[in-house]
Amino acid sequence: MNTHRRAATSLALGGLLQAAIGTVFTVAESKDFGAPLFWSAAFSFACAWFAERRSTTS
Repeated sequence: MNTHRRAATSLALGGLLQAAIGTVFTVAESKDFGAPLFWSAAFSFACAWFAERRSTTS
């Protein structure tokens, strides 16, 4: 497996985990607890997209 593709997979899975935990925290507590995890998940998805793009070009 290509290094960039492996990085994209791990970043996407990390983003899914952060989004799931953020959803639980938002439902259980309030938006103040879940919002940073959603931003972190969005950043992880962006990094995964970039790594996946690099894996197809190299």
